[in-house]
Amino acid sequence: MLEIESQGSPSLLNLDQFEDPFNYKLNVYRNGENQHVNVDMVETFNYLLGLQVQQTEFIRGFKVVKGELLNGEKVLIIWRNLKEKSNEELDNFFTKQDYNTRDFDFDRIYVNGDNNLPNIKTGEERWKVYLIEQEFKRLMFDVSDI
Repeated sequence: MLEIESQGSPSLLNLDQFEDPFNYKLNVYRNGENQHVNVDMVETFNYLLGLQVQQTEFIRGFKVVKGELLNGEKVLIIWRNLKEKSNEELDNFFTKQDYNTRDFDFDRIYVNGDNNLPNIKTGEERWKVYLIEQEFKRLMFDVSDI
């Protein structure tokens, strides 16, 4: 019933707001009034994944998180403001950062927004790209394993 009753509610996860994940706000009823509260989407996603964060940096408009999942998989997460950073800029950034040949070999790469990263993967690389929005929604609301 929650899904039906809360449809369109600004108090729950709004995937459209992932366009600018650095300014995500929720309407929260607190102390008798509605308030806009900032949500740290990067930290929330790290928590949902169970990511052991090893490095976080902000490079040329991209928020980059490197870490490891509890199962040992190495993860790279790239966040961007979709209104400011295009897929072409993401591709150029990814290539210039040379993530695919560094000693930190990734199993999973998460990116917000549609992207072309799988197209720049070379034959020997084994990483797979996941959309943050889809994984976020699955981790927040999929209760089939519970």
